[in-house]
Amino acid sequence: MMTLYIVKDAIMPDITRISSPLLEKLPMAVMMADVSGRIVFVYGNPRACALTGYNATDLAETRLGRLFPDRAVDATATLAMPTTQDGCTTLRRKNGLGMPVRLYRESISWDGGLYELVALLDRTEEEQTREDAEISALIVQATDRGILVLDPQCRITHTNRALTDLLGMEPAALHDAPFGTLLSGGESDIATLRQFRRNLARRTGFEQDIHTRGKQGKDLWLRCAVTPHYGADGQLADIIVILHDITHDQQLRELQRDVVEALTDQLSLREMLDFMCRRIELIAPDCMAVVMLGTGGVLRTGGHGALPMPVLQAFDGLEASTAGGACGTAIVTAQDVVVPDFTTETCWPALRDVAGQHGIVAEWAVPIILRNGDVAGSFSLYFRAPGQPGAWHRRIVGACVHLAMLAIEQQRSRDSIIRLSYTDRLTSLPNRMWLNRRMQELSTRPSTAPLSIMVIDLDRFRKIVQALGQGRADQLLLELATRLRNGMVGRDVLVRTEGDEFVVLTEENAPDVTLLAERIIHNLEEPFTVDGIPVSISGSIGISTHHGEGQDVEESLRQAYTALAQAKKAGRCCYRFFHPSMNRQADDHVILASALREAIADNRLTLVYQPQVNLHTGELHGVEALSRWDDPVLGMVSPGRFIPVAEETGQIRALGVWSLRVACEQMAEWIAHDIPVPTVSVNLSAIQFQDPDLVSQLATILHQTGVPPERLIVELTETAMIENFDQTVNTATAIRNLGIGLSMDDFGTGYSSLSNLASLPISEVKIDRSFMNGFGSTGNVRQVVTAIIRIGHTLGMPVIAEGVEEAAQCAQLRDIDCDVIQGYYFGRPMNTASLDAWIRERRAEAVPVA
Repeated sequence: MMTLYIVKDAIMPDITRISSPLLEKLPMAVMMADVSGRIVFVYGNPRACALTGYNATDLAETRLGRLFPDRAVDATATLAMPTTQDGCTTLRRKNGLGMPVRLYRESISWDGGLYELVALLDRTEEEQTREDAEISALIVQATDRGILVLDPQCRITHTNRALTDLLGMEPAALHDAPFGTLLSGGESDIATLRQFRRNLARRTGFEQDIHTRGKQGKDLWLRCAVTPHYGADGQLADIIVILHDITHDQQLRELQRDVVEALTDQLSLREMLDFMCRRIELIAPDCMAVVMLGTGGVLRTGGHGALPMPVLQAFDGLEASTAGGACGTAIVTAQDVVVPDFTTETCWPALRDVAGQHGIVAEWAVPIILRNGDVAGSFSLYFRAPGQPGAWHRRIVGACVHLAMLAIEQQRSRDSIIRLSYTDRLTSLPNRMWLNRRMQELSTRPSTAPLSIMVIDLDRFRKIVQALGQGRADQLLLELATRLRNGMVGRDVLVRTEGDEFVVLTEENAPDVTLLAERIIHNLEEPFTVDGIPVSISGSIGISTHHGEGQDVEESLRQAYTALAQAKKAGRCCYRFFHPSMNRQADDHVILASALREAIADNRLTLVYQPQVNLHTGELHGVEALSRWDDPVLGMVSPGRFIPVAEETGQIRALGVWSLRVACEQMAEWIAHDIPVPTVSVNLSAIQFQDPDLVSQLATILHQTGVPPERLIVELTETAMIENFDQTVNTATAIRNLGIGLSMDDFGTGYSSLSNLASLPISEVKIDRSFMNGFGSTGNVRQVVTAIIRIGHTLGMPVIAEGVEEAAQCAQLRDIDCDVIQGYYFGRPMNTASLDAWIRERRAEAVPVA
């Protein structure tokens, strides 16, 4: 405040002589008025004109009452204006607008008269600052956001009411307290403070979430918007922190995170929805959450929290329609349904009564709509107080309906995957995985009725696939599955386990099972049509019955497979019931397979040789090597027993390689001792002939034994040719390129020999021994044998007849120009010593006609 001192005795006789430079430099307006309020002096003070808006002339004609209309002017008294203690008042400018000013005044006496010296200081900026401060204070106190101010040491210097109300604390308890006082007292406090300090060191504003405690120790999450304020010297002056309650946001995030984590943990749908409902009730304790699923048009409880069981039971099983309460209505209409007060609701009296009995007054049901548009269920909140759902409830449900949708879709995807994994893709029948699971289920349940297991296997289906192609074969299987399924009755279950194999589970009695088996055999006999091509198939069936009473279901299934093997051995196109004797045969099979493996490894098998004689010259044409097994425990095991076992167990490859090596070693010994054995023939199975290593194995054996390749003949059966003709041609060609002979064994017993024989590089043909039964001078058999011999000769190959035992057969074969015979007539299979003696004793002579 500026004080103007006027010394009356020292005042100059002419007021106008006051120094103009002094008045011009004053930061305030200076005026003099007489007792009537008329301004008598303003000259030399331009600030007075600027402040009032008048020029000097006009202002000299103006009274103070116009400038200060709120004050009274007395002609005999000094100027009396209402002002505050600090001299603040309002100046009315020429334009009529008010201006806040601070007034300085002093009464003076001049030339016998009384005057008032008035000085005015513009307070516009000061007033604006004051108003800004008042508005800021109002905002700080009125906002619902917590505000606090920290000093450079992060101690609290100011808080607003919103913050103290939120924390449930008195302002005095926070004043001068460290910022850490706000934290929850948990293990994360140190990390929070450390992060706060790091952020502050960046000298820019930042946001940070903190965990604190509210009233009654309630968990709160606050988001702090921090603004550091620096003084002119660049030093931190204070820190302004604005806090926003994000507890609901945090709770919702934690709920969503936990539910998503539960989804990834592969919890069941029921566990997932129960978990979600309980979590909702924790963050919104005024409601109870329930998820109802519309399964097959019926309401089923999907998940729930604290809702009383009688209320749940009242809804469970209701129709998913408008008759099913708010839940059913939400599902059928795909719209939210709000029931603010059950006491006024008239649509569902029974449900209303049950709810009322347990204190439930209101409900809000929201449909759960999947991404494909299906309504899978409803999400409901139940309340014990009437009214509409609040904003917090709507936020919760908005998030949880989406999570429920994800959980339901995940469960449906899981069910779909399981369904696909248990379903055969071609026929849509249950598959082997389903059968295995069913077997496990049956093994843990008491048996109420005998269960028969039928294993159906198509005969020679592999050849059908090769003839038709896989696509047409699949069409055949699809039509077959339809035909078999149509033949099922009652609770029979048809399963496709693999390829051309099916299993039937039936609880029919034994006579009905027999009828079912016969019906299946008969249905298979009826030709199928695939792309206009008629196809005839047959099948074999193995049947076992599971009676319970401690019997293993898996064992029953194995018994059915054992019976199937017996049906195939019986000639196929038939069925067999399991009998314990079949197990004994199977056990013998296992024992035989194990002993054979040891015999091959220990080189305990031997080869015998049966001579082949030229029918015209009587000379030795060659010998065929035949395997023999004399086991010390099992005794003499015939090839008819161990060769099929070797083929089934895969030992036939090892057996074939052993036979080739031993035969070549023996041929090398005959060559070394000048024993006239022109060739040795070794019979290879169809399995070995498909071995890609066969050609290299032959080359190695010939090289190691030193046997000329033309002294070895490999015998190929028609079965090997039919199984895979293209590969057979390639392998046969490679064998012939080594110089090894190739013989077609058992010729005439297959289906495609005559059409494919010319394509193979065969060096000789052998007529199967079965043609010698009924072979005579006339008849169909003789005509067939004659045709085979002519085909062989046409192709430039000698023909060998097997199984010749009588002189008459020799004569008849010579008559039709057969080249070579092999059989008991000339000699049984012999060991090397006996063969050597046979060769020495035999003279080269024509075979007599008997």
